[in-house]
Amino acid sequence: MLKCIVTGLGGQGLHWVEQVKQREDCEIVGYIEPNEANQQRAVEKKNVPKERIFPSLDAALQNTQADFVLDVTPPAVHHQIAEKAFAAGLHVLGEKPLSDDFATAKAVVEAGQKAGVKHMITQNYRFGGQPRSTRKALDEGLIGKPGQCDIRFYMNWADFAGSHYVTQPYMLINDMMVHHFDMLRYVLNNDPVSVQAITWNQPWGWHAGDAAHAIVFEYSDGLVATHVSVGCAVGSQTSWNGDWRIEGPNGSVDWDKSGTWYSHLHRTEEKVDRRAIPQVEVRPAHQAILDEFFSAIKEDRQPECNAQDNLKSLAMVFAAIQSTKEGRKVQLSELG
Repeated sequence: MLKCIVTGLGGQGLHWVEQVKQREDCEIVGYIEPNEANQQRAVEKKNVPKERIFPSLDAALQNTQADFVLDVTPPAVHHQIAEKAFAAGLHVLGEKPLSDDFATAKAVVEAGQKAGVKHMITQNYRFGGQPRSTRKALDEGLIGKPGQCDIRFYMNWADFAGSHYVTQPYMLINDMMVHHFDMLRYVLNNDPVSVQAITWNQPWGWHAGDAAHAIVFEYSDGLVATHVSVGCAVGSQTSWNGDWRIEGPNGSVDWDKSGTWYSHLHRTEEKVDRRAIPQVEVRPAHQAILDEFFSAIKEDRQPECNAQDNLKSLAMVFAAIQSTKEGRKVQLSELG
């Protein structure tokens, strides 16, 4: 039985509380929430014991015995939570992004490595059926070596007046696209070496920062991935995964809201037009993340989405933002 401290009882924090309570192999021994309104809501709506809510992680560490911290605080304080947990010898399961600052993210990764604990980031999108099934199909050589991947994302994203998603710059890339960039790394099993991005706003949009973009990632083996997005789309929408097409010498893999498909229509005796790709059975994403994290602790190995690996997904985010700010192609190696 692993014992957990949950930091943050906002909306996402309460969702994680529900996920943990579904399990028989974990017990929540403490909750961190300085905001009284959030405390009251957690007590009334989620039956969180009032006596187990602490105003700070320091107070919880002094009054409980735990194995790990589940960090659901804002990105700007993720490093503070992680460093205190590491100092106490606790593992950390942290909400994405790893940090809102790349240098800070690198320092936190190094701190976790020195502490010898498990540090995993909750990149839940990669645990879904489409990325899992597509990765399997590519690993099995269905279309040969991928040469191009094109992603389209059209969504009325973050339509919350006054939130940081709406008021701060580059939030579509900074917050949402870390999901897609992490899926890119997982599905293609490859990391880009450079990025060129342009961003803009639509006149009817509700974001202060740019909420539309065209991004091109290049890879050392010649693979090219494109990502085009409109975060203030008011017409037809993609799924949250986006619409994907991966092209190889033996055909393509496409996915959209209706399914995941294989096609091979050029110079083949048996032409294939949108044949459904068998879907890998997956657990609900948050439970799959907990499964992986707990297994990594018990087996004393690095979990998938460990912080060191996730730093590569975060690098794609910050390099894309740097590219659009400076109007040039950015090598990911520039981030150090």
